[in-house]
Amino acid sequence: EKRTRGERSLQCIYNYPQSLNPIATTKIMISGRILNYVCCLYLIVTQFNQTALAFTKPHESTIFGQAKRSNSKKNFPFQTVPRTSSSSSVLLESSSGEIEGKHELLLAEAINLNTTCASAILSEVDQMRKMGASRDSIEQYLDNLLSSGPDATLPFWARSKRLARFSRRARMASLRRTLDITTPPPSESEDESDSTAADASQQRRRRRAFMALLRALESEERGMDGRVPSIVSLEKKATQDLKEDSANLRNRLPEGLETPEYEVLSRRDSIQKSIEIRRYKPYSTCAVSMDKPRPTNSSNTDAKVQMPDIGGASSFGALAGYLFGKNDKSTAMKMTTPVFTSTISDENGKQMEFVLPSEYWNANSLSEAPQPLSGSGVTLQQKESEERAVLLFGGYASKKEVEKRKKELAAALSKDLEWKEGEEAPTVAQYNDPFTVPWRRVNEVSIKVVKK
Repeated sequence: EKRTRGERSLQCIYNYPQSLNPIATTKIMISGRILNYVCCLYLIVTQFNQTALAFTKPHESTIFGQAKRSNSKKNFPFQTVPRTSSSSSVLLESSSGEIEGKHELLLAEAINLNTTCASAILSEVDQMRKMGASRDSIEQYLDNLLSSGPDATLPFWARSKRLARFSRRARMASLRRTLDITTPPPSESEDESDSTAADASQQRRRRRAFMALLRALESEERGMDGRVPSIVSLEKKATQDLKEDSANLRNRLPEGLETPEYEVLSRRDSIQKSIEIRRYKPYSTCAVSMDKPRPTNSSNTDAKVQMPDIGGASSFGALAGYLFGKNDKSTAMKMTTPVFTSTISDENGKQMEFVLPSEYWNANSLSEAPQPLSGSGVTLQQKESEERAVLLFGGYASKKEVEKRKKELAAALSKDLEWKEGEEAPTVAQYNDPFTVPWRRVNEVSIKVVKK
């Protein structure tokens, strides 16, 4: 009957040429077809996402019952799985598919409006480590979350950012875009010529980025109206903060950690880069070679690192071991920032340095500092006052990015009327821990300068 009425209406248009010419008739028909398709698409998306729409209701629980949702970790209705010494990998057994499904729903909630679910996933990973789960089991758990979430096949319409408020799959697409931004580039020690090794490396880096994103989601706050999904807000911040400006970069410095003291003699800021001429006061570091292999009994002197596959992990572990108590006095010292890395090899080889606490920054007090254990390869060094040109940049300090920033700094100094490069090699300084997302990281490339 409706089709008959529609045909009659169209027939009236065809048979009424006095008021509507053929062009107007065609426009009306095309507009009607477009409106019809839009309405059908809206109904399909709404029908497919009734569950996702229910997730956005703050008074309902969508995972573990009808308890009210709360942002408080204390009140979150998450029932942990009972564990024994032999059940740390229960999530990965084939008989626990229901539990895996619940954790997939946890991820869906974490990127929506309940960031407490991100804390629950991180707590699960920490619990697996404490219970002695193998590294392969933890990686498999993270790979399952990735393959069923952001790395799953998504429909084309999920790429629309406007649908992220209503569609779970659109939010997963937003998570995928943010994950692509967060995944670090390959380190200089990784071989990209072997496709199998390259794929394994890519997956390792993606797991690392996924953990960093979960930590970022954990600290993410809701929008002003409480209805903006956390992943949408995070993607927006990531896109905006990736645009480097001097004020934004300086705000990324970690708070509460000691760093070498300096005086800014001059500053040359531009839209693309921020360069400072600094006069550093004396300070001390502990250093270790990055070119020499670690000894076989390095477990006695090195700290255990969570990601041994990333570049410089063994050197980081050696310095962290010394700083956190594996020294002649068994004294744990407080963490400082940044981590210095020499960018080219000299007669001493490429090396990594940690800044010592301020009580050991002068020559007399350095002799009283805890001494490294024999065979650790760690040495204590005194840094004298000097002037350095420093270029700040965000993101990951990959080899390609460092080379680019070194050229920018050299080009800027070649045009400077007051300062010129010294003879020492440039140094890279990284201020943030490996799990910090790239849009919240700050790094520096610096070189010693002298007056012209």
